[in-house]
Amino acid sequence: MNFEEIMVQTLANNQNKVQQMRMRAIMDHKQSELMAYALNDPSKMPKAEEAYPFLKQFEKVQDKVPDWKRDQLLLMQQAQRIKAAKS
Repeated sequence: MNFEEIMVQTLANNQNKVQQMRMRAIMDHKQSELMAYALNDPSKMPKAEEAYPFLKQFEKVQDKVPDWKRDQLLLMQQAQRIKAAKS
C-alpha cells in the first residue's frame, strides 16, 4: 500500500467510527426515552416497532423465504412422512 491508499483507508475508518458513535448516541437516547416511559407512565409506553422503526425492515427480510426453499422443505417433510409410514 502506498501513502495515498493508507490515507484513504484511514479517513474511511474514521468516518465509520464517527457513524458508529452517532448511531450509539441515537440508540442511547431512545433507550433513555423508553426508560422514562416505563418509570413514569407505563401505559403510554410505545411498542418496540414504534420506538425502533428499523425493526420492521428486519422482520420483513427474515419472513421472506424463497419459493425454492419452501418447496425443498415441503419435499423433505413428505419424504420423512413416507419413511415413517414404511417403518
